[in-house]
Amino acid sequence: MRILVTSTLYPPIAVGGYERECAVVVERLRRDHDVLVLTTDATLGLPPAPPQPDVRRELPALTPDWRGALRAPAATLRAVKAARRALQWRPDLVYAWNGTSFPQAVLRVLADSGVPMAFRVCEHWFGRLFTGDQFLRELLPARRSLPRAAWSLGCRALDRLPSLRLDPGRRFPAAISWNSEAIRRMAGVPPSVEPVLERICHSVPYNGAAYDGLRRDPAPEPEIAFIGRVTPAKGVNVAIEALAELQSRHGITARLVVAGPEEEGHGEQLRELAAARGVADRVDWRGPLERDGVAAVLSRAHALIVPSVWQEPFPLVTIEGAFARVPIVAADVGGVGEGMRDGEHALLYPATDPAAAADALRRALTEKEETAARVERAYRRAQDFRLERYLEAQARFVLDAHEAVGRRARSA
Repeated sequence: MRILVTSTLYPPIAVGGYERECAVVVERLRRDHDVLVLTTDATLGLPPAPPQPDVRRELPALTPDWRGALRAPAATLRAVKAARRALQWRPDLVYAWNGTSFPQAVLRVLADSGVPMAFRVCEHWFGRLFTGDQFLRELLPARRSLPRAAWSLGCRALDRLPSLRLDPGRRFPAAISWNSEAIRRMAGVPPSVEPVLERICHSVPYNGAAYDGLRRDPAPEPEIAFIGRVTPAKGVNVAIEALAELQSRHGITARLVVAGPEEEGHGEQLRELAAARGVADRVDWRGPLERDGVAAVLSRAHALIVPSVWQEPFPLVTIEGAFARVPIVAADVGGVGEGMRDGEHALLYPATDPAAAADALRRALTEKEETAARVERAYRRAQDFRLERYLEAQARFVLDAHEAVGRRARSA
């Protein structure tokens, strides 16, 4: 079977687990199928990706601001041409991954081609498929200011070109692989999609099993690890506040190790917060780390904190911590509790509540027997998230998706 995979980014260009997950699935599918990847030409400031015969970096990348909206009409024309070139490859299935930051007219054209469609949904973008696109949204009826109404008329005039003529609202059958029940509930199925097959296939960390059997060598004083991108959504500010609360309310002096790339400007804000709370000398900023560096942080940690303040669909760092046998304290958001259940595998607290986070950290650091039992249960739970099992589930899904969507099309 020929499978066309679409994604916003594709390694070596990546910002997180979504793109890397896509890449490992593509490599597994290539054992049995021909796979072509269609992705954006974004580089994120990294060196350009080397030419790859089965990866086309042809889609224009758009920012979510007004600049992206102004570029959207021309970018849509370019993206549609790339989609039609990909269709000349004659795929048997389109497997759409992250659909953000490029013109979704690509997905509209692919859906209208009659090729069976499947989606892998790991984030919230899917619920606003087409209706949130910076060009396609202008083709839909809505109340607009006079300047926006004029812009919308221009977009509609452009859409009359024979190469476009797009209908954002037209329904089409598709199969959906959700990465959690949480994202299925939060994002929902967009109006344009008629689901003929839905399956929950939890994401797994591609490095997860590498931390299995990691030798534990806890630091002499309590050490709390944060691993991930340092952005406002990840809630490192809550972790810093909780560190201060541990000292002031519970008399526990600990260190916070922050491992991950920092969003420009946000790291400085967090350092100012740490200074204001009197814990600047107890926050260790490690920056981005490769797998061995992350393993070293986990081996010394007395607890792993996941303080996200947004609705994480299914954070993989909790699974990595469970493999490494590190006690987990996390905000109770999105799919966190779906992976590691509160009290059984982790201690969850209400998001954005530093005092509650500090209370959970205190329990993880002082209740030795309860913590050890919870860590062991979390380790056993982590075995459900091994990469090999996940890849086989993905391989079965694409076959089932092709059959289910094709059968629906034939019956129609």
